[in-house]
Amino acid sequence: LAQLYCVSFMKIFLKKFVLFILKRLAMDRMKKFTGKVVAVTGSAGKTSTKDAVFAVLNTQFKVKRNEKSMNSEFGLLLTILDIPSGYSSALTWSWLLLKAAFNSLFKDYSEILLLEYGVDKLGDMDFLTSVAKPDVAIMTNIYPVHLDEGQFENVEEIFQEKSKIANALKDGGKLILNIDIPFLYDFAKSWGKKGVITFGKNEESDYLVSSAKTSLDGVNFMITHHDIKMQVSAPIVGGYQFYVLTPAIICADIFGIPLQNALNTLTKFRLPPGRMNIIEGIEGSTILDGSYNASPEVVREALKTLKDVAREADMGRKKGENPHRRVAVLGNMNELGSDSKTLHELVGAEVKDSADILITVGGNARLVGEIALGKGMDEKSVFYFDTALDAAEFFKKKIEGGDIILVKGSQNNVRLERFVKEIMAHPEDAKKLLVRQEKVWENL
Repeated sequence: LAQLYCVSFMKIFLKKFVLFILKRLAMDRMKKFTGKVVAVTGSAGKTSTKDAVFAVLNTQFKVKRNEKSMNSEFGLLLTILDIPSGYSSALTWSWLLLKAAFNSLFKDYSEILLLEYGVDKLGDMDFLTSVAKPDVAIMTNIYPVHLDEGQFENVEEIFQEKSKIANALKDGGKLILNIDIPFLYDFAKSWGKKGVITFGKNEESDYLVSSAKTSLDGVNFMITHHDIKMQVSAPIVGGYQFYVLTPAIICADIFGIPLQNALNTLTKFRLPPGRMNIIEGIEGSTILDGSYNASPEVVREALKTLKDVAREADMGRKKGENPHRRVAVLGNMNELGSDSKTLHELVGAEVKDSADILITVGGNARLVGEIALGKGMDEKSVFYFDTALDAAEFFKKKIEGGDIILVKGSQNNVRLERFVKEIMAHPEDAKKLLVRQEKVWENL
């Protein structure tokens, strides 16, 4: 027992030591940086928003960004120091610290540093902003996530931590807020400083979104800014994706990129793997792959998307053809703390109106099915499984041509990308299309 304690203590000590060294090196490099820092934070949609902003800004500027979802303390530091992630051996880390020290000696000539600020406990934002203070900060939303022990107590605490990014803005900085979120609406009203830019469906938004529609071909919506109206289209699924795309338009405005250029860029924008991407399934089915992660609000939006795209697809079916079956494959939503049962049940209450078949993966997700049954869903249409592979083995025998299959679940102990891989028409493309395909994930 004493030996295990010593090993655990050494691991914690080494982690803190490496973090300390990397932070000093990153701060030294940031002192030489003369470009602009754009930071994205929020409870969901950070990586997708960051990538949309990158797509637009990178057309006219040299932009460096976090790779994938490298948004933690380590991820931010490694990005600034141009060091890839995914290493665990002490020997490799020793070499990387030397490389980091070398890189810190040289100026980063990027014109824009685009960073994702991931926050899952108190103090995280203080750390991130102490390394890189933003010129532009984007707050996407505030949702009930990261509520497990050692994380946040409630949504108010999440907001208080994430909103620290506003206080870290440089003089003359811009704060971009989604005011469809009550916390951010109130924050915009009370901020009391110049530089706040708002967006959303709220009539008071500086960039007002309307007429959002989605189909399997993508999403389109209107943005009204003063007397300018813009029609935005992108080949990504979900009416709610305007929350991802609108900040990219705002950033184009801030940095002087012609809006038409930005709009043209977004017509070719693709989401990162696992963020509601369309993948061809076996037997002529269509997969809406949202396997990267899940939180209650996002799952509810995904269910609405399943309903919307199926309705649009049915409008184009030939006489005599059956409607598309709507299949929802939902896994556990992790890190919800004491609210987990209530929030899973909240999702379950909305399944019947959006799906014809429900497949759940994991013990907590079973609550979704139980509530769906209580709301009148046919018991012959609800199935429970412990693992993604068990669910896939079952469903492969049931799948039909024309099925539209939503796949959404959290990461740990769920891993629904394994379900997607089993039912996709071209599994040989898994490394390119699916999330968590790196070797480090194989046995996790």
